[in-house]
Amino acid sequence: MNRTHVGATAERPPLPLLGQARAARAAEGAARQFSALLRAGPDPGRTAVGRWTVRDVAAHVTGGAELYTQLLRGTPSPARSIEAIAAVNDQIVSGIGEQEPSALADRVEAAVEGLLAAAERHPGGQDVPWHAGLHLPLSSVLAVACGEYLVHGYDIARAAGVPWPVPADWARTVFLGLLPVVPHYLADQRAGGRPVRFDIRLRGEPAARAVFTVADGTLTVAAPTARQSADCHLSADPWAALLVLYGRNGPVKPAMAGRILAWGRRPWLAFTLPALIRKP
Repeated sequence: MNRTHVGATAERPPLPLLGQARAARAAEGAARQFSALLRAGPDPGRTAVGRWTVRDVAAHVTGGAELYTQLLRGTPSPARSIEAIAAVNDQIVSGIGEQEPSALADRVEAAVEGLLAAAERHPGGQDVPWHAGLHLPLSSVLAVACGEYLVHGYDIARAAGVPWPVPADWARTVFLGLLPVVPHYLADQRAGGRPVRFDIRLRGEPAARAVFTVADGTLTVAAPTARQSADCHLSADPWAALLVLYGRNGPVKPAMAGRILAWGRRPWLAFTLPALIRKP
């Protein structure tokens, strides 16, 4: 993949802003909660998500946290395309081996401490290298890391049958941080046909809102403007929105529970949006 700079340009509309300090606080809090879950003693051999066990998920998060620290220190990502990230994840899991969840918890906390220290030393306003040759705002890298701790914590907690409370502000932080990344996860083979525009807002914070426009096999994400009209408006509980975006839930159940509401000229398009985005 060609090197791509993700951010506002003359051709690219601006995105809603996410502060670095906010993203760092959410990442640190989510990592601590994830580590506490591992220390609570979940069965490491129990299936958690897909073909991964609890130990596999813990190893994935551990290795990912360490890799993100290396990225901020200047080490190039081994994933040269979005598609290659899955293979890198498998290599991370197999490389960590059979360590117990409590030992992995120590590694997660150490890695996140290093990640936040590297973030503090990074020049303000300068994007950082990520996977696939992409450059992201530092706040997005921290928010994406936070999303890993939250979603995979959910996987382990569900396997263990224990609660996994997620503060709405953390979920909104992840959503805002993902906005520069989402266009690169478009399932372009499903993005043909008539252009469509979604106005998505997460409840509890007016700034946690973005417009997704799918046209000509591309996805553009921008802050809302008064001039734009959407085909489908969505109002979502922040955590419910993330679980759908990450493929942990479909849209029907949260819609029936009122956690996701749709309206506008073509409200039924809300049920098609998850299929347009490959799962991170």
